[in-house]
Amino acid sequence: MSNYPNAPLDSRLNLGFTYVNDSLLCWTPFYGVHMFFAYASTISGILCMITRFHPRMYAYHHWLGKAYILSILWATASSLLIHNKGLPTGVIFSFAWVMLDLTFGWLAITLHTKRVFKSKSPAYDGTNKWLLIYHQMLTLKAFHGCLMFVSWINVAGRLFVTKLEPDFGCYSYPVFKQVSSKDYTYIPGSPIEYLPVHDPNYSRVPWANKESAWAAQLSLGPLALAFVFGCVFVAFQRPQRSVNEPNGNVSDEQLISQ
Repeated sequence: MSNYPNAPLDSRLNLGFTYVNDSLLCWTPFYGVHMFFAYASTISGILCMITRFHPRMYAYHHWLGKAYILSILWATASSLLIHNKGLPTGVIFSFAWVMLDLTFGWLAITLHTKRVFKSKSPAYDGTNKWLLIYHQMLTLKAFHGCLMFVSWINVAGRLFVTKLEPDFGCYSYPVFKQVSSKDYTYIPGSPIEYLPVHDPNYSRVPWANKESAWAAQLSLGPLALAFVFGCVFVAFQRPQRSVNEPNGNVSDEQLISQ
């Protein structure tokens, strides 16, 4: 492969995107998308914690928590298309705490709201501060709050020390390592070789040369299948009590506020 662009998708001299082996590694518009959701996760996390200070705001805690989780999800997804040099080792640890604490924090509040572990002892209503702290903090609800705070601080902390890059560019391009592997045969003494723009074995993948049709099949196809299955399921399921009929259940929002 030559050292100069020879195809429309050759991105070695283009800072707007990086396209390698028929795969998109970096595209500058996604930097803005990524930063938007990074800030959204930070702001929604702050607001989510603020709602715990007054009973009138409790109802918003549930929704702001969902906004935080969705923002993290989209920030993570968009980061896949702003790849230039990988993650620093310190950031890897930070993101590990974000995802681990988010996961276990969500599990903790789910177990709490569903009353999986029902306490046999009545809630403490005395005046002893130490006993009050003991009964309030050694709970799934408190565990949830602590873990989610650790998750949030590792997002917010990185955001506060990372400056915005209005001129963000896709400035790197991958090359083959100078060692033989199943994907590349290195000849000793040969110069560094760029990865090709197009995959020489691209025809082996099921979406080859029909990407739009493949995308439609993976969205409209499963959607239609799920709808048909739902219709059949509803037609044959046993009659159930109306959702408006009183059943004594407590909503998740009410349990979270308790």
